Amino acid sequence: MLKERIELLCKKKQISRKDLVEGLVTQAHFANILAGRYPLADDLAEHIAGRLGVPVSYLTAAATSDEQTLKRAEHIFQTMSEGAVSESYVDALDDRDDALVVELTTALMKAVYYQQINDQTAYDYLHQSYLNHYLEKYGKPDEVELPLPLKKALLLYKIQYFRSKNLFYNVLDDVNRLIGLVEPGTEVWLMAQNIRMESCILLKQFEQAKQVFEQTMQQIVDDRLFHRLSGLYVAYSGYCFAMGLVQEALRSLSMAEANLVYLQQPGDVITTIMNNRIVMLTMTGELDRALDEIVRFEAIIANEPEETRKKLEPVTIIYRCEAAFAQKNWGLLSHGIERLRISQTNTDQEMALTFYESQLALSQGDTERFQSLALECLPYFESNHHEMRLEQLYEALAVVCEEGRRYKESSMYYRKLVYLLRNNGGGGPSRQV
Repeated sequence: MLKERIELLCKKKQISRKDLVEGLVTQAHFANILAGRYPLADDLAEHIAGRLGVPVSYLTAAATSDEQTLKRAEHIFQTMSEGAVSESYVDALDDRDDALVVELTTALMKAVYYQQINDQTAYDYLHQSYLNHYLEKYGKPDEVELPLPLKKALLLYKIQYFRSKNLFYNVLDDVNRLIGLVEPGTEVWLMAQNIRMESCILLKQFEQAKQVFEQTMQQIVDDRLFHRLSGLYVAYSGYCFAMGLVQEALRSLSMAEANLVYLQQPGDVITTIMNNRIVMLTMTGELDRALDEIVRFEAIIANEPEETRKKLEPVTIIYRCEAAFAQKNWGLLSHGIERLRISQTNTDQEMALTFYESQLALSQGDTERFQSLALECLPYFESNHHEMRLEQLYEALAVVCEEGRRYKESSMYYRKLVYLLRNNGGGGPSRQV
């Protein structure tokens, strides 16, 4: 670990390894020190630390992994993986620690946190200034033997990264590894089980998803971990919806809502419950019930602080746009589009807006504008494997190209549509818009 730390420090100082040890030791001798074959002498450490502008202990203690150090790293992993940490707690965590196992565990868990709160600026800066270097060295846990807390932090980081990219085979592989390293019934284990079930559903491994649900439910009942019931029922509702059991999926969401009483801070979970219920009702054509839920959700949001209201306003507008689009109510869709244009939107919501604009243009017979907008958002939905949007876009693009006698393009979109339909096994709406 000393070698990796020195390499990063040299990069930041823009100093070569040769210049770092010039006049102190030979490069060959220094290479043996970094490989762990020779110890780092105190006087040499002092000279090198001076040239790198760091305390001597930042070099001599880099590889420390005694029991006390591992406990500190484990505490950071456990606390931050439970998901209820405050911004002040994260800000108070030192970015630098003499022991690399603590420092790198902290950085990985901060990255997970920044991703969860959608702080892209902090996430990117952490990677550019620090994490990218170590991910290049330690990114494949099978190839490098790491202390246990750091190994768990790296796996959780990769799980969240792969989830953001919709790479659920990778997610399932790493979450199975993580589950093997944590104690059943702990908060981390329960969180990992939910992600495991989500991955099985999205990969259409439905029997495995049901087994994960039953195993997790048994653990929750045995250990009386009732605060985890809502999250589990949300995940199970996704399984039911993917299996075509719509009413069972909706009942599971009602169970999730009923068990919110066990949560100290139910805000995020109720948002997910409402989201999934609205999406399910809209997708199955129960638009009156969906609109009732949208109204109820808007009433809940109205009691939230202004910052939260602004964040959730585009979400509810998109719900209304989707319902209007399903009804082919172009007047209502046009109104929703205008509201969405002046809202503070993220990338997902901006692409949803572009999609709705494309469909509105198509309804008005403006095929040129439709095609321009459709091709603008298509790569995004392809990268996220959004099957419903892709089906709608491929079919419309194929028809427009065919009507324009662009038969080669039309054939391409029809082929993509056929491939999509053949491989489309469905998946429950497990995430927010």
